Amino acid sequence: MIKMIKQVDDEVLYWEVWQDGKTLIIHYGPVGNTGETEEKKLSLFQRAEKVMDTLAEEKTNEGYNYVDEDELIELVVQYSYEEKDMEAVLEKRHHVEDLMNECLGWTGNGFCDGGDIGSGTANIFNYVVDIEKAVTTIIEELKSNDLLEGLKIGYSNPEEEYIALYPKGTEFDLM
Repeated sequence: MIKMIKQVDDEVLYWEVWQDGKTLIIHYGPVGNTGETEEKKLSLFQRAEKVMDTLAEEKTNEGYNYVDEDELIELVVQYSYEEKDMEAVLEKRHHVEDLMNECLGWTGNGFCDGGDIGSGTANIFNYVVDIEKAVTTIIEELKSNDLLEGLKIGYSNPEEEYIALYPKGTEFDLM
């Protein structure tokens, strides 16, 4: 998969391409929106990697840059739990990880990098381009899946301190 972004005025655009069998999937739009998807069939003699590199080179010429995952912002979705509920919360964590990959990926805003559980919290680690749009997308996704109860969202600032974003006025502690 190749992921690229471009700043245009006050908006960040994304463009990405990946292989699905003998087809390339091209997905693009403004970060935070599901954007557009196109399919490009590969001929018998075309190599997917070569075609993807050529398409990415065209995007580079249009001002797009490769996404540097080290520059993405860590955004943590967290749920507290009682020890007796650990098994149910572990299932919930895996479900939320899948939801985060879908909603962040399809809006060009990042990805989920797994999670952990212990010491009374289940944490789902995400890496995003735009914090505000990611929080909006995440809350909408979790609300539509009836998963807002007990939800906390925070991010890691440059000093690697966690700052609470949701709900407003709460403490955020990554245990």
